[in-house]
Amino acid sequence: MKGYTDFFMLLSPSERVKAIVREHKNYAADVIGAYESEYSTAHISVNIMPRQKTFLTEPGIREFRKRLCLIPPISLTINGFDYFVHGKDYRTIYARIVNTPETSHWFKMLKHHLKIKEFSVPHITICRNIPVADFDLLWAYFNSIEWQETFTVNSLTVLQRESFVSYAKWEHYTELPFEGKTQYNLAPQKQSLIKPLNSQQTSLF
Repeated sequence: MKGYTDFFMLLSPSERVKAIVREHKNYAADVIGAYESEYSTAHISVNIMPRQKTFLTEPGIREFRKRLCLIPPISLTINGFDYFVHGKDYRTIYARIVNTPETSHWFKMLKHHLKIKEFSVPHITICRNIPVADFDLLWAYFNSIEWQETFTVNSLTVLQRESFVSYAKWEHYTELPFEGKTQYNLAPQKQSLIKPLNSQQTSLF
């Protein structure tokens, strides 16, 4: 029986989006060689729960299911690429998710029900934490691409892996479906619930 487990919550795009992201990742590898996130499957990170006592966390995840069923599915749109700056030496290239009042409210609901204090800008990572020299070789290519793609997210995917095990891989744990019919209002917030991404991002592999 597992003593400690890492749990990773994410939103999964369509198979078409995954395939296109894979093509872009392969192109980047051809240009700059191996890089972090090269083999990760396209996803939008939501939350990671490291080093959890399994027997305590699993009931909590079942409780999340009751909360998330109140949230409706959401259609998200990719509109080209952008990048994060990590100091002066590193960059992350990502597929940009269009921010609208609807999507902003939806992500606030998601964060509210998952009791998340910090949340990164929703995005799909292409090349994570690459040196500026490599970024300069790739950015002209990504910046020139006009990619617009809409997909619907119907559930929150939860992955798991054993903590403290070298090279442990993420495995599918469960899906928490979004079954609400309409979006509803939350209590007013004093400040934005969506905070800028920091330099720590999670790899699926």
